[in-house]
Amino acid sequence: MKKDTNHSQTMERWGIRYTGIVQGVGFRPLVSMWAHSLQLSGFVYNDSHGVYVEIQGATADLQSFVDAIDQHKPRLCRITNFVITKLPLIYESMEFEVRQSLLGDPGTTFISADTSPCENCLRELHSDPRRIQYPFINCTDCGPRYSIIESLPYDRERTTMKEFPMCPDCLTEYNDIEGRRYHAEPNACIKCGPVYTLYTPNHMEVDTAHIWDDVRALIASGKIIALKGVGGYHLVCDATNDEAVQHLRMRKQRPHKPLAVMAGSIETAMRLVHMNEMEKSVLTGMERPIVLLNRKSNSAIHLSEYVAPQNHLLGVMLPYAPVHEVLVPSDAVWVMTSGNRSGDSVLYEDEAAFRELQNVADYFLVHNRQIYAPLDDSVVSVIGEKLQFIRRSRGYVPEPIHCENLGAFNLLAMGSDLKNAFAVNKGESILLGPHIGDLERASTHETLEWTIARYENLFSTRPEAVIIDSHPQFFSSQLGRHIGETRHIPVISVQHHHSHIASVMAEYNLTDVVLGIAMDGTGYGPDGTVWGGEFLLCNGADYQRLAHINTVPLPGGEKAVSEPWRQALWYIRQYYGDNVPSVYAEWIEQLPTGWRILDKAMHSMTMIQSSSCGRLFDAVGALLGLGLVHTYDAQIAIALESFCGDEKGSVLDFAYDGEVLDFTPTVQAIMDGVVRGERRAYLAASFHKTVAIGICEVAADIMERYGVYNAAIAGGVFQNRRLMHEIHRAWHVGNLYMNKSVPANDGGLAVGQLWIGAHVLEK
Repeated sequence: MKKDTNHSQTMERWGIRYTGIVQGVGFRPLVSMWAHSLQLSGFVYNDSHGVYVEIQGATADLQSFVDAIDQHKPRLCRITNFVITKLPLIYESMEFEVRQSLLGDPGTTFISADTSPCENCLRELHSDPRRIQYPFINCTDCGPRYSIIESLPYDRERTTMKEFPMCPDCLTEYNDIEGRRYHAEPNACIKCGPVYTLYTPNHMEVDTAHIWDDVRALIASGKIIALKGVGGYHLVCDATNDEAVQHLRMRKQRPHKPLAVMAGSIETAMRLVHMNEMEKSVLTGMERPIVLLNRKSNSAIHLSEYVAPQNHLLGVMLPYAPVHEVLVPSDAVWVMTSGNRSGDSVLYEDEAAFRELQNVADYFLVHNRQIYAPLDDSVVSVIGEKLQFIRRSRGYVPEPIHCENLGAFNLLAMGSDLKNAFAVNKGESILLGPHIGDLERASTHETLEWTIARYENLFSTRPEAVIIDSHPQFFSSQLGRHIGETRHIPVISVQHHHSHIASVMAEYNLTDVVLGIAMDGTGYGPDGTVWGGEFLLCNGADYQRLAHINTVPLPGGEKAVSEPWRQALWYIRQYYGDNVPSVYAEWIEQLPTGWRILDKAMHSMTMIQSSSCGRLFDAVGALLGLGLVHTYDAQIAIALESFCGDEKGSVLDFAYDGEVLDFTPTVQAIMDGVVRGERRAYLAASFHKTVAIGICEVAADIMERYGVYNAAIAGGVFQNRRLMHEIHRAWHVGNLYMNKSVPANDGGLAVGQLWIGAHVLEK
């Protein structure tokens, strides 16, 4: 310890409270290292509030310590706040120590996401005798967190690693102040850590001396492997093998939905898809999401046509867990799709995986560490050099999203029934839950309820109100009402599209009046119609519908969502009557059985009206011959975007009367183009351009009339890259904002619900 020799070396003792993501990220080792380096005394420990440090020494050295911690934060660390309190001097101890974590009152600490191996661990994976090809390598800079933590404070005994006592060598690393694994809670090696075992579908162990070589050989021969990873099970096969991919689709009952692939290296990925520097940066970042990228038409890699049919984009990821680094050859491209039914939560429990996948996978590659919390892969896209989330989960969850003006209330927002993700807040920090899936089945219901309870316990938050979507039939809304009634707290119902816009307002702290442009598939409208093409004037808890896309019927109600041919047929009859041109007469004859009954009934039946932009895209896609029914969400709209190719298109007719943006003339122009034999790709491109111009013109009119300077766009339709490109080109009035930290689709809805709920309670 430095002695007090003059006035400039005044001795002080500081208590420093650090909050944020400061546990499980190497923060205590960093504190200890700098304390020893500066010859300071004191201690550090984790507790339910974050990290607490007491430190004593010369004032100048204490300031140097604080500066060093800020400048040299660990890779995964996020400090949201720190408070310094001056304390009385203590001379009993002249050392600095790392103390045992304290269990205490509800706190405010957060935890980091699960991340890919750091460069140091990757080097060890190929050179360290204790960790060569060890599929669970980690340190304080990388590895699992969210998926293994059972409770806080973050210590090994409160994680699923408690079942694996450290060997003497690992324990030595764990206690080495100078080492990278100092207090690294998941620390392990070949001697003491989890292991992988190969099984048959009936859970019989396969005797293998070289498990990695044998699994690679199985995949090369066309076999399908159920692989237990970080947050759940994946189904894996060779993406260049047509037969293997077809078998996977048939067994999983996923006929058309694109399958994600894992490239063994960035070099292999670059041979497969186009990518700019930002896309490359996202692909190789520590979060390692699936990135939607443009496929190369002349790639030397023969990717099976069944991987992503009718899609110019390919979902690509790089190895993000040590097992991938060990198993996947650098020149390989493997299908790596979630081991679940489409829309379901990811399978993560061994018993359930063997039960659900026994007729899908040929073999199971399983490790013996429990996955405490499931996590699906995140999916992102880069549009205009900006990251856009399609699905926010592994790699990002549960890192908080800072949001000002949330008020003093802690809230629970339930999200939607599609692409469900709930949210809670602690003050101005929003904790968006992981991607749960579509709430159609009991399995996702159970996952949602369990994960909400986990968040409340893990982050010591107790909601004072519940925010739900106004749709009366949503399971998420019904569950929210039940929670509110059980706990005797208010339940606030908010409109779907208002919530979409509010999610953008929350991200950017837009406190003034905003023009909200919400375009999606469906949302419950208070006027009894289905909304989905809305121009809303939004201000805190209030909104006003100023304009919308023209309403058209949904023949057959909900069936029209999954069967776009129904609305397409309505357009044909409205325009041509009984004098249908031959090209569409032939189209009609290909419709599913029962179309004649619907065709006759449309003249007299009462039909739900919808202003949905998503349904408009579906109908136009059907009219252009891109499909009649959906086997997955937005299938035909995705095909329509891909169909544009390099065509520029032109602006077609549309109408606007100050309240209704009418695309009926646009649809009629497209049908006439088909009848005349015009290039359908040109018509598809023209449709995108026309919709973009229409949206921009209506926005400009409203913003000028109402004196609004900021506009926010949200909703699943705006995940269309072609549409967004056209909008950015045509936008010419005021500022345009879009979601950056959460999905524009229903996966980000809960953030907007929280924002509205906070403003309602403030009134």
